[in-house]
Amino acid sequence: MLKGIHWKYYIKCAVIAAILYCIPVFFFLRTTTWSQTWLLYLGNALFMVALVGTVIGFNRRRRGNASSMSMVLAGVITTILGIIISIAICLLLLSVMIPGLYSAGTPDKVLSGEPVNSVPDRSRGPVYLVLFNAFMGNVSTGLFVCIIFPFTLKGDQTKEGASPGQSKV
Repeated sequence: MLKGIHWKYYIKCAVIAAILYCIPVFFFLRTTTWSQTWLLYLGNALFMVALVGTVIGFNRRRRGNASSMSMVLAGVITTILGIIISIAICLLLLSVMIPGLYSAGTPDKVLSGEPVNSVPDRSRGPVYLVLFNAFMGNVSTGLFVCIIFPFTLKGDQTKEGASPGQSKV
């Protein structure tokens, strides 16, 4: 099933997407204020730009004639790998930039300026915000790219051949 997959290309693109996502996360963790949470969404936008570049590059490698479903699969594989790598980098950033995160007491850096209705946890917010955004934000933007861009890049979808089993359906 996964025979013809170019893992080096997908891993390279996923690392680029994860690093682009984690750059704004680094700046968010430097300040750790609620008013700077927009940086997390900027990271999602950069992740999306990297995935668009992946799908476009995948289509160019096939001389502009990649099938729509192969571009969708390329985007999904890159999205999954990028999310795993970005969560790993975010955990590393959280461990380094928030001293005392794993100690018994309150960490040295806590989220400040949060709204009244936020529920405080042991880490006082930044861990949940960063990890939830790294997962759900990147899943949302990745699947958006995987649904929209392969079908817009394919110029003439009427000449796309179906596999023998699919043509009988």
